[in-house]
Amino acid sequence: MTLGLSLFAAVRASLVDLDPSVPSEDLAGQVAANLANRADDPTPGAVLPAQTLVKAPPTKAEIRARQQALAEKRAKARDRSLARAAGRIARSEEPQEPIAVRVGTFNVLGSQHTAPGGDRRRYPPASVRSPKAAGLIAKHDVDIVGTQELQTDQLAALQSRTGMAAYPGTAWGSAETDNSILYDDARFQFVSGSKFTITFMGRPRPQPILQLRDIATGREFYVVNTHPSAGGGRYATERRSGQQALVGIVNQLKATGLPVLVTGDMNDRELFYCNVVPAAGMTAANGGSYASGCVPPPSPIPVDWVAGAGSISWSGYWRDTSPITSKISDHFFISATAQIG
Repeated sequence: MTLGLSLFAAVRASLVDLDPSVPSEDLAGQVAANLANRADDPTPGAVLPAQTLVKAPPTKAEIRARQQALAEKRAKARDRSLARAAGRIARSEEPQEPIAVRVGTFNVLGSQHTAPGGDRRRYPPASVRSPKAAGLIAKHDVDIVGTQELQTDQLAALQSRTGMAAYPGTAWGSAETDNSILYDDARFQFVSGSKFTITFMGRPRPQPILQLRDIATGREFYVVNTHPSAGGGRYATERRSGQQALVGIVNQLKATGLPVLVTGDMNDRELFYCNVVPAAGMTAANGGSYASGCVPPPSPIPVDWVAGAGSISWSGYWRDTSPITSKISDHFFISATAQIG
């Protein structure tokens, strides 16, 4: 009881000394200050507030020791960072292991062409042709295949039967699956996907650019798949424009230092080779040269192409003219092995 009365007396005494001009929110601070002052010169019966321990400021020796410890910590962190950077540079300068990639291209003949009222009535419907197209993919043992005219029903059928991933697949909507690139995602990891646009048969159409990483080696490369316009007149003008857009894209991608694989139904034979392949610094899987004048690949030259730019060499070119192919599409399945590196 005596302790409580003494505390009350101390608080009351402090209130007497308050400055009435100070805002109310600062009164608590004044009370605390007055009590602290009375602790230095206690009045009879007042209760001394608890003593607050004040840590002594660090000595110069302690400050120097702390600064030294911090400097050593930063130096170690910097050394670790430099070591990691040196390791990355060394790995980037090491010769990378070459990889062999089986690449194909196939215009599957869109399902609308063989539907009732379509313009390819002598061909079976897509429900019959798609399983056979999946069989061609397995037959050619391709790791990557660029498709053209691939409708959503055909895309679903090929993926369900091959287990391959697709870009863009349906990512751009059901109306833009035509030029999807199918690839073995057990071997290759998706890095990025983008597109460029050309005019195809009178309207803008996106063309896919896919960046992949070989999981086993870490090697990365691009795949570009395209389908310029067919026919003469204004469609021929569109075709030339689309092919020149491809040249620009390949040259941009080459500047990154990564190899570039190109697939597509180019709707041109010798003209594609002589006008596009040299301008993009590519080589074609079926041969040809342009070191001293344009020498196209040996005949017969299809309108469907597999080509590439960068450190790529070709082998095993196959233009599949088997009878079964003629019942699946009005185009041949083309494949070749790209040695990258």
